[in-house]
Amino acid sequence: MSITEGWVGRRVKRVEDPKILLGRGRYADDVTPARCLHAAFVRAPVAHARITAIDTEAAKRAPGVAAVFTADDFNPMCRSWKGLLDWPGLVGGDQRPLATGKLHYVGEPVVMVVAESRAVAEDALELVTIDYEELPPVVDSIAALEESAAKVHEELASNLAFEGTFGTGDVEAAFAEAAVVVETGISTARHTAVALEPRGVVAEFDPSAKALTVRISTQAPHMLQSVFAELLGLRESNIRVLTDEVGGAFGMKAHVYSDEVATCAASILLRRPVKWIQDRVESLQSDTQARDERVSAALAVAADGRILGMRSEVVSDGGAYSVYPRSMVTEGIQVATIMPGPYRIPVYRGHLRVAITNKAPLAVYRGVGHPVAILAMETLLDETARRLGLDPAELRRRNLIAPEELPYTSVTGQVYDSGSHQESLEKLLAMVTTGPELEKRKAEALDRGRLLGVGLACFVEVTAPGVMFYGKRGAPITAHDQVEVRVEADGSVTVLLGTPGQGQGLQTTAAQVVADHLGVEFDRISVVSGDTAVVPHGTGVWASRSAVVSSGAAAAAAREVKERLLAIAGHLLEVDPADLEIGNGIVQVAGAPNVHLEVNELAEVAHFRTHRLPPELRIGLSVVGEYSGPNVTFNNGAHAAVVEIEQDSGLVHLVDYACVEDCGVLINPEIVDGQIRGGIAQGIGGALYERLYYDETGQLLTSTLLDYLMPTGPELPDVRITHIETPSPITALGVKGAGEAGAAGAPAAVHNAVNDALAPLGARVWHEPITPERVVRALDEAAGESWPEPPDTPPVPALADLGPTVAKGHS
Repeated sequence: MSITEGWVGRRVKRVEDPKILLGRGRYADDVTPARCLHAAFVRAPVAHARITAIDTEAAKRAPGVAAVFTADDFNPMCRSWKGLLDWPGLVGGDQRPLATGKLHYVGEPVVMVVAESRAVAEDALELVTIDYEELPPVVDSIAALEESAAKVHEELASNLAFEGTFGTGDVEAAFAEAAVVVETGISTARHTAVALEPRGVVAEFDPSAKALTVRISTQAPHMLQSVFAELLGLRESNIRVLTDEVGGAFGMKAHVYSDEVATCAASILLRRPVKWIQDRVESLQSDTQARDERVSAALAVAADGRILGMRSEVVSDGGAYSVYPRSMVTEGIQVATIMPGPYRIPVYRGHLRVAITNKAPLAVYRGVGHPVAILAMETLLDETARRLGLDPAELRRRNLIAPEELPYTSVTGQVYDSGSHQESLEKLLAMVTTGPELEKRKAEALDRGRLLGVGLACFVEVTAPGVMFYGKRGAPITAHDQVEVRVEADGSVTVLLGTPGQGQGLQTTAAQVVADHLGVEFDRISVVSGDTAVVPHGTGVWASRSAVVSSGAAAAAAREVKERLLAIAGHLLEVDPADLEIGNGIVQVAGAPNVHLEVNELAEVAHFRTHRLPPELRIGLSVVGEYSGPNVTFNNGAHAAVVEIEQDSGLVHLVDYACVEDCGVLINPEIVDGQIRGGIAQGIGGALYERLYYDETGQLLTSTLLDYLMPTGPELPDVRITHIETPSPITALGVKGAGEAGAAGAPAAVHNAVNDALAPLGARVWHEPITPERVVRALDEAAGESWPEPPDTPPVPALADLGPTVAKGHS
């Protein structure tokens, strides 16, 4: 039973779905203006080289080609950019629409061909000649930090983009006091969002008005409006950004991309519409990437299992550029600061270094550092439980934050405003097989040649970060959202949502919130979003913030409109507005339902019969509400995965998955469940399948979906979900973000399940994705057989010697 009433809390079907399911949705590629030209890019064929010459003459002469652009064409009209949040010491190289002087990663745009069709443009690409002098590629993040490494950006002193230390307390003393010290070294592989709809942009410049209209698949249209104006020297009011349906984004579409800026610049120079739609090879090469992290971590533990202290070393591979505006450091900082999780850890020191390499830029992707941080913590806990002979659940019980300790300030300064950490674990354990029944299942699996394991993961997730997160650090990312609620003359309601969706069902949830706070029927509400010329300002959809901030703004606007309706009704009914109530589109005197007016009657008066109202009454039924939200709020949860591993092949099968999620008040449980299931699928992908594999020269060897593996339906079990609703005391509606929780918890749960299955044979795996080869190697090494060190086993950073190491993984 939901703790909420009314429309909020109902499993309302998404209003967005019918047109999408009927093929009536509109995406960037569905719009082609008159006289539109089409663009294609010559992209860097090598990871690191100095450009010595570019010959475009043959391409320019090709039939149907309108123009061929190089950096020399765009640089005079477009300033450079780089994402440098105000973190002390953060550095990065300048980024431009096209590569200037050097090639920095395979897939970087170098030359742009604009032609009458995409096919003509692609044919003309073959006529462009680029001469370059290859330079030593910088591919490994740890090697990149060595003094002898080649510099990715020669103007910088080194390849160290950022270094920082997080946490507090006397770590050395805690480790000296410990009965047991447990250390692990893990790595997670680069992967990317692989959105169903690749990136795309249609730019149309009107020279008479000096106005630019940009239709683009993005998460942040208002941000791009500001950035395009600044980069291209236009007035912000002369730029209109349109975003229709977005076929997935997951953080990847929240940045400024060179090819998108180049498309806008080409339209300005040619004074014609220019369209560029990404293909899948370009997507895998040039979309922002994530999860390229190496972590060594250690726990100091008392004999009874109490955690005394923790230490971590994190090396993050930031790629070639610090993307604008969120930079290349956000993921690594999240890894280092979220790692203590929902546990009572008195002292901690996390040391982070972010390396610049000749790979595509690393940036935010669903979960942003949480999957890696949670993986490090949860694998450490399982190893500690094995060392102490404790049940993994019992070890967590002894260290999880208790209800009476909330709000709780973590050792890295994170304030957990509320939560259900202990309760989530207990509810989860009731959903999975444990004890003698589990041992029976393991024995049955072994008879079939399979190893069965169960893995747990408890976590917190930072959601809805406010101005302190980005705005204070200099990014053009506001903390607040604005939503306009307007009652039309017939009593129907239009909601103008400043934040667009990317598939989460924001139009449905916004309508539910407005229906409750305004007191009208859900089916009388229409929601509009994604047009900067129409909707009020919104900072975009990212970091699980929409339910908190956008819905808070919608509620604020709806409440103000409600007050105006009640004031009008009070005058017409000759009663005090305080004695009126509104629900289901009817305003009535409390306790006297026969004395009432319908909202449509009030709307008609407010629009067309204002002579019936006193002049001092506010009659406008359109209000822009805004909400900044708290600095940050946290959700929490617990996940459990059950796997079976084929002993002969090393293939991992997920056979069951259960989770408990506490996202605060649920606006629409059906939508939240979909978010959780989608996030878990992506987390499973990172744990078992997804890897952008670069060879030693920086070539991307997984540049098609034949090479880059993702989970599909048959690989995913049915996900069983239980909700706890602990309202946040610091958000307007008691809600917390939900969109990234599944992706955050899943990798650790799956990884621990695999190691639980392997542990009886003395084997472990430490690197993701957990491929069959890695599983077989771990089993063979545990049995005394030797394997040559494979090229896909990255080194992890060294930890200082803080005590005896009893468990250390480098499989």
